[in-house]
Amino acid sequence: MNCRNAGRRFTAFAVLLVIGFAANGCIPVSDCVPVQGVVLLDGKPLPGGIVQFQPASGQPASGEIAPDGSFTLSRHAPSDGVPPGTYRVSVLAYDPQAATRSEENLIVPLKYTRFGTSGIEFTVFPGTVKPVVINLSSDEPTKSSTGKGVGDDQFAAPASGS
Repeated sequence: MNCRNAGRRFTAFAVLLVIGFAANGCIPVSDCVPVQGVVLLDGKPLPGGIVQFQPASGQPASGEIAPDGSFTLSRHAPSDGVPPGTYRVSVLAYDPQAATRSEENLIVPLKYTRFGTSGIEFTVFPGTVKPVVINLSSDEPTKSSTGKGVGDDQFAAPASGS
């Protein structure tokens, strides 16, 4: 084997590798939108937990909820954001005083812990920076809640009615 053939094989391998990443849904970080927001339960900041954004296809993003209810989404690296698109949302939060993490120790209604039942969707648009507000209610656990974006130039807007 000569150097010319080795170089062609390497180039072919590199091209196949790039195509493989593209087909696998790998989005360049430069195309991602940083997502920050706050989770409210009955109008008050949720003091902890995890918020997750699930796209129709591709990798989900998640963020730890701080004591003030704020979160920042990440997929691979801290605060790397998400590609523009529509996301279903789930929120998981347990009583910090509980010895075990079980359904009985949730501090949010069970319906919010699953993408299929939370009723919360956001559409993330490129180039905007307004935080999202996720409003949860403990009063009507069987009724669907809708996330709301903040501001006229919404960073993430509800994908379904408000």
